[in-house]
Amino acid sequence: MIEGNQRRSSTAWIRWIVLVVIGGWIVLSPAYRQVFGGKSTWFPRWVMFHGFGRDVCDVRFFESSGGELTPLDRFEVLGRERSWSTNKSLVRMDNSADVDAVARRLCKAMGPEADVRIFARCGSRGKWKVKRRVKENACRKSRRLLPKLRVQE
Repeated sequence: MIEGNQRRSSTAWIRWIVLVVIGGWIVLSPAYRQVFGGKSTWFPRWVMFHGFGRDVCDVRFFESSGGELTPLDRFEVLGRERSWSTNKSLVRMDNSADVDAVARRLCKAMGPEADVRIFARCGSRGKWKVKRRVKENACRKSRRLLPKLRVQE
């Protein structure tokens, strides 16, 4: 009977030692690479959100009047509810074509003399990439993209 207890006791110690070694490796190995500058592949480097958020764009619309930019609420201008399920094209814009489509809708809703400016940036590996700057009037650009209608006489 004593022999069985000693065997259980030694098994428990071995399990505890294995747990501490593996737990220490999991917890301390990122510090080896990031804090101490280690280069060994045996120790993984710790990366938070690797590759996450690359297809997310931050798009802001502004109305320019007299050189001043005021934020423009695209939902309010277009008379739409701020809802993901009904207005996906207004909520999520993944590329330049989506941004231009919303800009055309805003310009049409605001009239022929509208001056809408866009600031758009999209997530990429490690940083934001600016896609549109507020330098030019998006409505002027959208008018250039529309086909010209010829009046027949």
